[in-house]
Amino acid sequence: MTPVKLTWAGGEHRFCLRMGELRGLQQSRDAGPEEILNRLRMGRWHVDDMVQVLRWGLIGAEEKDADAAGPFVTELVDLHPLSQFKLTAIAVLIHAMFGDGDGNEKKPEGGAADPLENGTSPTSTETAP
Repeated sequence: MTPVKLTWAGGEHRFCLRMGELRGLQQSRDAGPEEILNRLRMGRWHVDDMVQVLRWGLIGAEEKDADAAGPFVTELVDLHPLSQFKLTAIAVLIHAMFGDGDGNEKKPEGGAADPLENGTSPTSTETAP
């Protein structure tokens, strides 16, 4: 997956949550990415939900190493309103879960195309009794 570039309280950085970072995020928050996303969207978040999403996103995009990412994000949280981190964390999670919409996400090779991918459903050839 291609990292997403965002401008946030820390300036302009790339973020990416791949499998390894998603596992690290889950372990650090004892919650999956969709649960964290829902907590952020519904206003039931914890500060570390945002901090860890941003930390792991920076690590995954190779913007910061594992030792520097946590202190970097924590220092920024101390200097800025939390709302500036909430929207960024949501954007990072949405990018990880759904991609960026540019068509660069790799699709599985082989097998039939998903009939629902274009918004249509398979046509039934059976008649009602």
